[in-house]
Parts: sequence; structure tokens; C-alpha cells
Amino acid sequence: MVATIRDGEMDAGLSPQVREVLGAYLDASLLTDAFQAELWREARLTFAQLAVLRTLRDGGPQLAGRLGEAVGLSAASTTRLVDRLEERGLVRRRRGRGDRRCVEVHLTERGRQLVGAVRVRRDSPLRRAVEAMTDTEQRALAAALRGLARSARRLERLSPKVAVS
Repeated sequence: MVATIRDGEMDAGLSPQVREVLGAYLDASLLTDAFQAELWREARLTFAQLAVLRTLRDGGPQLAGRLGEAVGLSAASTTRLVDRLEERGLVRRRRGRGDRRCVEVHLTERGRQLVGAVRVRRDSPLRRAVEAMTDTEQRALAAALRGLARSARRLERLSPKVAVS
């Protein structure tokens, strides 16, 4: 997603509905700041690293390129991220049997334990807000967020950029 911010407002070329959605997204993203800080403090993980570990946990070993696509990272960013996770013993790489140029990324037992231990604290504003929603609102929000992530990955295949002018 590319957002241009001028004088505290989003790009004037946006439709009112798109501006409202992007504003709501930015407001909601502020709720993740405390979770990101705690995630780093407790597990020394970024959101992108957690996304890779969860993707491996849920989908099994992945080719590095597909793993990067799944979490919306460029090939270079994926390589650096996997390097860091491998240094910590959370993932391991294996060369493809048929094609040695292909690299599969596997979650280690240590990585599986760490990703299983990550939880949003009960007292966090994000968790409390979601728990206060009705089941219908929770399902709708989850579907909308998954759709947003799918669309963004399909359209961009790049990590997010923000332009501030």
C-alpha cells in the first residue's frame, strides 16, 4: 500500500470511501504498536518474522520464493529474514533434491515452540477490542482483513511503502 501524507491528510485524489477505509486501517494499525513492542521484547521477533514462522507452521516447508510471496516480501527481503531466523535456529534451509537452485525453508522444533508461545496479551487494547465485538463482527472483520491482505499481495507482491511529503 502506498499512502501519501500531506499536511496530516491522505492524498486528496482518493474517493471518500477509499479515504475512509485507509483512515480506518491506519487508526486500527496503531493498536498493533504495543503488540509489536511486546513481541520484540519477549521473543525478539518482528511481525514479518512471525508471519513467516506461522506460514511454515500452518503450511509446512515452503520454497523460499513462495514463502516470500505468501507474506508479501521481495526475494531479497525474504533471504535476509530467513538468514536471521536460521541464525536463531528457528528455521533451516534445504536444497531441492531435483533442482539444487531451489531452497526449501523448514520450521525447526524450536521455531514451532516459539510461534506456539506467541499470544496477544489478554489486557492488550487490540485483544479487548476484538473480544468486545459480536461473533458476526469478528467474522466479518477477519474476512475483510484476509481479503485486504490477499488483494494487496496479489497486486503488489512488494513490502508496504509509505511516502511522507
